[in-house]
Amino acid sequence: MNFKKQSKNQYTLLCSGPMSKNCIDASLNISKELNIPQVLIASRRQIDSAEFGGGYVAQFDTETFSRYVKDQNVTNVFLARDHGGPWQSEVEQKSNLNLSESMASAKRSFEADIDAGFDFIHIDPSIPIQNEDLTFNKILERLFELYEHCYNYAQKTKKNIQFELGTEEQNGYAQNLDEFECFLNETEKFCKKNSIIKPTFVVAQTGTKVMETRNVGVFDNGDYKAQLHCIQHIKDSIQICNRYGIWLKEHNTDYLSNEALSLRPSLGVHASNVAPEFGVVETRGLLYLMEKFGFEDELNTFSQVALDSNKWNKWMLPETQATDLDKVSICGHYVFSDPQIIEIQQKLTFALRKYNIDLNAFLINLVKQSMMRYVQLFNMKPVSRGANNVFNCDRKALG
Repeated sequence: MNFKKQSKNQYTLLCSGPMSKNCIDASLNISKELNIPQVLIASRRQIDSAEFGGGYVAQFDTETFSRYVKDQNVTNVFLARDHGGPWQSEVEQKSNLNLSESMASAKRSFEADIDAGFDFIHIDPSIPIQNEDLTFNKILERLFELYEHCYNYAQKTKKNIQFELGTEEQNGYAQNLDEFECFLNETEKFCKKNSIIKPTFVVAQTGTKVMETRNVGVFDNGDYKAQLHCIQHIKDSIQICNRYGIWLKEHNTDYLSNEALSLRPSLGVHASNVAPEFGVVETRGLLYLMEKFGFEDELNTFSQVALDSNKWNKWMLPETQATDLDKVSICGHYVFSDPQIIEIQQKLTFALRKYNIDLNAFLINLVKQSMMRYVQLFNMKPVSRGANNVFNCDRKALG
C-alpha cells in the first residue's frame, strides 16, 4: 500500500472504535461491500480479556470479540488493541494497583490479545499510576518493557503481531518535534539492540482532541494561523516518521469538518482513529425512535441509566452548557449492555416490526453513514490481505 505524497492513490486508513455490536457490524459491512480495509480499535474499557471482566461492549471479552469478527469471514477487517497498558483498565484503577501489579495485568491483557489473533496492539503507558509524577523516561522504560514482552510472547506462540506506540494523550495541539524525534530515535535503538521489529505506527499530536460532541483541537477551530502552524507540524512529523520507516497515526479525529478530513490523505497522515462519534450517532438514533414512537417510559429509563453511569463526565468541557439530553447522547453507548437497556431494546425491536422497521438495521445504517464520511474523505481504496497489506507493507513505499 503506497502512501507517497501527491499520489492520486494516496489514502488515510480509517480505524474505528467498536463502541457497540452495531458499530462492529457497520464496519464489517463497509469492508465487505467496498472491499476496503477496516480496523477495529478496542480499548481495554470496551473489550478486555475475561480475567478483567470483558468490558462494556456487547458482553464481549477479547476471545469472543475476536471469534465474532472472524466468524463473519470478512477478509480485510483487522483487530487492534487501542490504549493497551497499565491503568488503562478500570479494574486496575478501581483496585488501585501499584506499578508492578498493573504492569503484570497489562502484560496478561496483551497476551490475551495475541492469543486471540489480534493484528496489532497499541502500547500506551501514559497514565500515571497512583498519582505518581510520570516522566518521559519512566514512560519509555515501561513502554519498552511491554514492547519486548509482547514481541517475545508473539514469537513464542508463533503469532504475527504489529505494534503502535504512544507516549501521551492527545492534547489538541501540535507536538514538540524534538521530543518526537527523540522518541523515535530511542525506539529505533531499542529495536536494533533487542532484535525486535519496528513499530508499524507511532501516535502523533495533530491538533485534535474530542470533548463533548466536537473537536476542540487547534486543527479545526477557526484560527487560521493556528491551523497553518498545525499543518506544517504534521508535515514535519510525517517527514520524521518517514526517516524512521514508521507510519504516523492520529487519534481523536471525530467531528472534524469535511475540509479538515479531506486534507488527511494529501498531508500524508497514514491512519486516523475515530470512536466516540459513532457511539453518539447510534445513541441519538435510538433516542429518536423511542421519542418518535411514543416509548416515553423507556426513554426516561434509558436516560436515567445513562446519566447515573456518570460516563459522560470525562467528556465535559470546563465551561460546559451540556443538557441532560446532551449527556445521555454522549454516554448512552456505555450502557447498551445494561440488563434494563437490553430489555428496552428487545421491546423496541418487537414493537417496531409492525412499522416494518428493523431496529438494528436502522442503527447500523446510521453508523455506516457516519463512517462513510471518513471513508470517502480519506480516499480509501481496496487493499488485499496479501504480503503488502496494511500491517505488513514495504516500508520503502513510505514518504
